[in-house]
Amino acid sequence: MVKTKKEIILDTALDLFAEKGYDATPTSLIAREAGVSEGLIFKHYINKENLLEAVVKAGYRRITDKSKGLVSEDDPEKLIMNVLDMPFKLVEEEKNFWRMQFRLVDEEISQRHHARYSQSVMQTLVGAFKRLGYKEPELETEVLMLIIEGLWRHYLLNEDKEHFGKMINLIKAKYRQG
Repeated sequence: MVKTKKEIILDTALDLFAEKGYDATPTSLIAREAGVSEGLIFKHYINKENLLEAVVKAGYRRITDKSKGLVSEDDPEKLIMNVLDMPFKLVEEEKNFWRMQFRLVDEEISQRHHARYSQSVMQTLVGAFKRLGYKEPELETEVLMLIIEGLWRHYLLNEDKEHFGKMINLIKAKYRQG
């Protein structure tokens, strides 16, 4: 499938924001790497911040699509296990997106979209913990989401699949009912 220039700009911006960071990536470099004029970037995205917003939105759209099957599980215990598998699966499939997110930790645009995505996962987890009879499903969900947040960051920085798998299995054992 042939990508449009707009898609090429988004992909290039993602790669450069992941590699160099948002502040250290001028639009002139994005244009040069994408093989387009800087004016075309501004025609499509108005300014650099709007481009960042488009990159983050597109990334979360992909993440949401890839995680739908994981969070649509009816069995509450399996759902929790699937959510625990998400950091590895999603980082492996969208490494540059998560590298960019890691660099954008203090950016409001990134925080807003991450919170929106996390909120939908959290609602699903609260329901799972309720069905499993946990006394404080909201608190349990908050703790698990903190663990997941730390896991994706840890895996992104270390990429030691064997050690990461051991950590996931240890956490999963704590949530298995049977």
